Amino acid sequence: MTPLDPQNRTALWLYILAAVGMITILVFLLRFIDFIRFHFVSASQPLASYKLIGSKPTFALVTGASAGIGYGIAQALVNHGFGVILLGHREEELKESAAKLALLREDAQVRTIVMDACTVTPTDMKTAVETFVKSEQICITILVNNVGSNPIRHPPFRELATYYSEDIDAVINTNSRFMAHLTSVMLPILSRPNEGDTHSPDSTRRRSLILNIGSGGMIGSPWLVVYSATKAFNWSFSISLARELAAEESTRHVDSLCVVPGDVLSQGNSVWVTKWSPDSERFGRLVVEKADGALARGWREVRPFWLHDLQYYLLHAISESRRARAVTDVLRRKKDAFNAIHRKEK
Repeated sequence: MTPLDPQNRTALWLYILAAVGMITILVFLLRFIDFIRFHFVSASQPLASYKLIGSKPTFALVTGASAGIGYGIAQALVNHGFGVILLGHREEELKESAAKLALLREDAQVRTIVMDACTVTPTDMKTAVETFVKSEQICITILVNNVGSNPIRHPPFRELATYYSEDIDAVINTNSRFMAHLTSVMLPILSRPNEGDTHSPDSTRRRSLILNIGSGGMIGSPWLVVYSATKAFNWSFSISLARELAAEESTRHVDSLCVVPGDVLSQGNSVWVTKWSPDSERFGRLVVEKADGALARGWREVRPFWLHDLQYYLLHAISESRRARAVTDVLRRKKDAFNAIHRKEK
């Protein structure tokens, strides 16, 4: 084999570098096009594969649904023909929210379950849910694990060393423990065979969906250490569950998807909200409209709002030192704003 002379060797390297550059540009363009298609093209009939054929309504159980993102998701589901079961701990607020949802459509089907995610025991939860489903004789194909908050003594943003033991337990119970127990209770209901399916007239199973609402805070949020950790648990729980469900023939028809919001203007997050952030109604609609696209792409997690998705990629493209400064700066401003309101209310 004749060795290449220096001039030809240089030309070869230039061709290789040009090819690598072209491939890199092509990959970037394909990802950019997919980003645009995903975020700015929506399905006309979202979640149709989780809806039974016929006149019988198909229900979704939405936790933390009386306000905020949970209510926004419930509203979008009702608008697309699903019945909804609102689960929350404030009975009057649930009734008011249910009444508003019932006005969205003439055929709207809305139910409520009063349950405190922080204090309910696993036994009471299982009994309440199973009794409700049996007494109502309804078909549930969607579970939305949305309930989540930072239920600690004020001020809400503070160092971990200042937490009472009850504060730590309350955050973990509300955000992680309840979700894990409820999903365990609901899986047999979501997994069981049914008379019909939207995919094939010969199928004996319908598809079911579990949406687990996480938080961009799982990246690691100072002054919200326990809350942030529970959201990381929710993310890992959702991804692990998705893989487990797909691995077994008996549960392969049940999808699990983690929804990761960034800043969202809501009842519980109305102070120093990032510019251009969606409100809870818009974000809830995006959750419903983008789930199909995410699952079709084989994703286990999704950021339905385009700016949250962009922020995620940018944060993971920079060094940890810069990422820490950016996150700390945003959280410090939010902490000062929230805690200032608390001081005025004292």
